[in-house]
Amino acid sequence: MYNNATFVDETQLKFLKEMDRWLKDNNFKSEEELKISIEVRTLITKIEQKGYYYESEADILNIMRQEYIKHKKNNPKKRL
Repeated sequence: MYNNATFVDETQLKFLKEMDRWLKDNNFKSEEELKISIEVRTLITKIEQKGYYYESEADILNIMRQEYIKHKKNNPKKRL
């Protein structure tokens, strides 16, 4: 099994920053959710610094992406 690296492009970098902001600003219900958010934010920082990520890291990011999208759908922005 290979663990291929994928380089981060501008679109992915923008989404990583959005997800990081969401993780930072979200009020998590449990201590475990908070711990996971900190670990994922640490992973995002490492990816931003390296400029690439591995398949195993992509799996984690995809899970969090699903949660982020679900949250956005359930909590639409209120327009003024």
